[in-house]
Amino acid sequence: MTYRTESKIAYDAITPSIGELAQRVLDHVRSAGRHGCICDEVMRDLGLTHQTASPRFTELEAKGWIRRTGERRLTRSGNPAAIYVYTEPGTLFSSPKQTRTDTYRAVIRAALEARATGNWNAFDTAMGALPKAEQTRLK
Repeated sequence: MTYRTESKIAYDAITPSIGELAQRVLDHVRSAGRHGCICDEVMRDLGLTHQTASPRFTELEAKGWIRRTGERRLTRSGNPAAIYVYTEPGTLFSSPKQTRTDTYRAVIRAALEARATGNWNAFDTAMGALPKAEQTRLK
């Protein structure tokens, strides 16, 4: 089995777990290749509104199926917008993005564990993952 065949199998396996609109956006981003695309291009090409397309980008990025390149391209109205590219399943960039809620849950779990065991090292590590402003607010 080749890398491309395995990639196709993985791609086919993930698509049932997202909605039809997210699937259409994912297919469009994937077809853009390394050039990537911006939300405005998806809106134009698929006939979607911003309110429909933008949340699909957020969802797909959070699940690790697309990622921002760090570069920007101008929209039809002349504003810079993030460029997104498809990420191959199983690659370094395909892991889901950790949300703020996930980070807080890790801190709470570590605090409960530390309280039960008396080992506060895991708690200190979890607290260190929070932004400095949040660390200060919670102390």
